[in-house]
Amino acid sequence: MDLVVTSSRSKIISEVHELFKRYGPAFVDLVDGTRSELNTLLNFYSAPLRFIGSTFHMVMKDNDAITSEDGIGGEIGRLRHAHLAASSLDKCDVKVLNAQAALVDAVWLRRDTAGALLARFRVIYLVTVTPDGWRITSAVDTSD
Repeated sequence: MDLVVTSSRSKIISEVHELFKRYGPAFVDLVDGTRSELNTLLNFYSAPLRFIGSTFHMVMKDNDAITSEDGIGGEIGRLRHAHLAASSLDKCDVKVLNAQAALVDAVWLRRDTAGALLARFRVIYLVTVTPDGWRITSAVDTSD
């Protein structure tokens, strides 16, 4: 028996797509200096947040850890040095797990100020409902 009815599933998919539609531009705005308030990240992430790559596994236990230099805040600085100017979704597939969680299979394209491709990478996100709405709670870079 499907616990998430079709209309609810469609609503969840729409809400998660909206989250990711706002996420890329807000991230780039932090990198390029259009925005400076790192707490903007908390509109997209929720603690505890796990970020896992082929050579690391970070656990950010609270909001301060997410925005810190050792968390996503540090990634903002590294991308600033790489002259990131744009990040767009090449793919964003949402699979509803239940009324509280969904998996997002995303492919991002990052470009520099000249429009050249800096990186193309794939991330699987776990997004969950929080009191503030849908938030990323885990991200696994599957580019390798």
